[in-house]
Amino acid sequence: MRFVSIRRHFHYFSMVAIISCCYIMLLRTSSKNDAQQFHDQPEQQLVDVKNDVLVELKDEIRVLPFSTPAAKVEIQQPVADVSSRKIERIENLPAMGAPSTHPNRTLNWLDLWSNDTFCNQFTVHLLEENSVQPRALVSFPGSGNTWLRMLLMGVTGLYVDTIYPGDELFISKAGSTYELNKDCNCSLLQKTHDLSLFSVIYNMAMANKSTEKRIHQEIDHFRGDGILVIRNPFKAILSYRNFAFGGNMAGLAPVEAFSQGLEPVRIGDRKISTWDQFISRSVASWEMLATVWIRGLKRGGVVYYEKLRRDTGPQLLRMAEMLGISNVNKDRLDCVLRHNQDNTFKRSESGPKNYPKNPFTESQHLLILKSIQSVQMALKERGLDPLPVEMYDFYTPMYQYGHWNGYAQ
Repeated sequence: MRFVSIRRHFHYFSMVAIISCCYIMLLRTSSKNDAQQFHDQPEQQLVDVKNDVLVELKDEIRVLPFSTPAAKVEIQQPVADVSSRKIERIENLPAMGAPSTHPNRTLNWLDLWSNDTFCNQFTVHLLEENSVQPRALVSFPGSGNTWLRMLLMGVTGLYVDTIYPGDELFISKAGSTYELNKDCNCSLLQKTHDLSLFSVIYNMAMANKSTEKRIHQEIDHFRGDGILVIRNPFKAILSYRNFAFGGNMAGLAPVEAFSQGLEPVRIGDRKISTWDQFISRSVASWEMLATVWIRGLKRGGVVYYEKLRRDTGPQLLRMAEMLGISNVNKDRLDCVLRHNQDNTFKRSESGPKNYPKNPFTESQHLLILKSIQSVQMALKERGLDPLPVEMYDFYTPMYQYGHWNGYAQ
């Protein structure tokens, strides 16, 4: 009986060994064929993905089943050096672009100087037509763009235009008034909030083939030349809400505009979006404008509103350098700094507030923090200084987010 049992076990283990050997040989053959097939493929290819998802895992590419519609995916090596190219200084103004001394091309009024008789000697001029290519002074609304226009005109003596209606009439010292052609190419910079990007945000659900074109529409128009101004999104969104209701740069929205209710806000006969809806759209626009322009800038640079408020003089000199203006009149700069607070294009930071001490919910706060992180990454790609978040009201580092208890102003 013992002999019969040993014989049965021998047959069993022999069969297992034979099957195992065959399986190992099949695996080796399959691996060789797969490796050969992989090496025969080109480094870049177009892959038809039919109800599959393309997954890249370090050195290998796999296609896993997934219920997605058919698509064509292009596999390319990342182009790391494109976004890291240095932002160059804008070329010096050509000789024909020097300020015109003709009274008809000299601005009659500059809000910055107030009634200072010494500073009033410094005039602001148009350039000769078609003497410069258009260059942008771009920012999200509520980021001090108009205020900065006044500072730059005071420091440089050159007119800073805007692409928007309402500022076409140029009133000269000679008493002439005429409509300034937006394509005259006769100003140092043109103010813009790149509203083409806002249209992308508002129509994201209906995105089509023209989306990419709209995203780069203004960058292409300015050929990547300009200065991007970035402000703390928490404060920029609050300022933009005030502007939307106040009707001017220093206007204030009613308290109801900052309520956290779920129903649309009614102000008189107007029914407007909730504060939460406004924040969602605004922060998406803030992030897109900043990242698109950071990556698209070729000549010029980036300026941070908080640093401009704190160190106005050095920041203005830095911007003049970006624009190719090497010599700034010291008396002009002193006048600008002396009258920096005299203009009507800023709301009082110390006055009463029309919104709660902490107007952002936890989820709204997190949404804005994520957008700040995205902009920080774009700045890092270009080798630019990070956002000065240590100067931001309402800001807290993401790693402390779990300890969120609201923020003082």
